[in-house]
Amino acid sequence: MLWLFLALGTAFFEALKDVLSKGQLQEGDEYLLAWSYSSMGLPLTGAYLWWEGIPQIGDGFLLALSCGVGLNLVAVPLYMRAIKASDLSLTLPMLTFTPLFMLGTSRLMLGEFPDLWGGLGMILIMAGAYAMYIGREGPGILAPIQALWREPGPRIMLFVALLWSISANLDKIGVVNSSPACWLFCFFTVMSLGLFPVVLLKSHRPLANLRRNFKGLLLVGLTGALALILQMWALTLTLAAYVVSIKRISVVFGVVFGHIVFQEQGLLRRLVCAGLMVFGVALISRP
Repeated sequence: MLWLFLALGTAFFEALKDVLSKGQLQEGDEYLLAWSYSSMGLPLTGAYLWWEGIPQIGDGFLLALSCGVGLNLVAVPLYMRAIKASDLSLTLPMLTFTPLFMLGTSRLMLGEFPDLWGGLGMILIMAGAYAMYIGREGPGILAPIQALWREPGPRIMLFVALLWSISANLDKIGVVNSSPACWLFCFFTVMSLGLFPVVLLKSHRPLANLRRNFKGLLLVGLTGALALILQMWALTLTLAAYVVSIKRISVVFGVVFGHIVFQEQGLLRRLVCAGLMVFGVALISRP
């Protein structure tokens, strides 16, 4: 059951990172934020590696690292661009498709497939996360899907969901062939190096923006690193699709943050959706 608490912790810090990222994007750009997300997490992941020690590296590590970083060099800036381009209520529901895509990608890449009750739990979590946002930008159950045709953010985020359904499996391969700490430190290091020239070419006045928003960018990096540390640890204990499904519980924490910080309405309806997701978690985590 340890993996369940780790995955829930992942969801909490993921939601916090989303709120902080949205705030930073009001003044900055997605390239600097994506680089900060990687580089600002290095001290924490480095300390984690120092505490855990350098593990024996397996044969699949380098291939998983190169492919995983390659995918995320595309996915992370696109993720930041999506939440900058459109409201969170339209973009975040698209991430609920990641576990659905993983039913295929995990089977192909890891040979993992959930049992009947686990699959039902995943469906309930996806349904609850999706329903959480219905009605926020328009009436009807298909409102977030219809936004694909008129808003750039949801289209971008759906593509990100597909990329992450592949990279999540690479994360597990990398962790199994090293350790959570080693994988994350190497991942953040190579991501930071890969995004640095992109920031120089694409970002407007990156050094000035970094100085002005350093504290906020640091918080994005630290919360993102904490989320990934817990996620990688959980991946060593259960199916990758289960971890990513419970990670989508982050929308529940997002509802609470939105109500407390932004005084958003409709809390009762969203808590009902949260209950559906919690029931899905119970099915996945049953003995």
